[in-house]
Amino acid sequence: MKRNLGHLLSLLHERSAKWLSGEMAGAGLGGLAPSHGDVLACLFQRGGATMHELAAFARRTKPTTTILVDKLEALGYVSRGPSPADARSTIVSLTPAGEALRPAFDDISRRYCDFLYSGLSPREAATLERLLEKSLAAPTGTPPRRPTVKPSNHQTPKPPEQRRIP
Repeated sequence: MKRNLGHLLSLLHERSAKWLSGEMAGAGLGGLAPSHGDVLACLFQRGGATMHELAAFARRTKPTTTILVDKLEALGYVSRGPSPADARSTIVSLTPAGEALRPAFDDISRRYCDFLYSGLSPREAATLERLLEKSLAAPTGTPPRRPTVKPSNHQTPKPPEQRRIP
């Protein structure tokens, strides 16, 4: 069995990011990055969400999600406001400019799926998704460590310029 999944995922990620960036630039969505897509998708579905909900939806850490929301806010696509349910929470919502992104977002998302699944049958696509979800659901832990090299009993000679002459 070949064990190059990491390499293949890296190549797919690189190709996908390049494709998405090009499509977004072509749609006049300058300033947005592919990583903003999950935050926008969540807000298009829910209308508003807490930072915790956005992070869970995007499968990102809260600090990473905060950075993404900060950028979207600076671009005028989202705003933050107090939660009516909990004064300690903040709700992130789309602004009218953010809501105006929906048609381009939907179009690019549809074509992105076509791009990703090109060359796969529906059955292969379903199998690929199922296996990737299974891999993502596996418990995370520290990967096996590389074997450590034990120091030898002899010292490596120093280069001549570092040797002390008595």
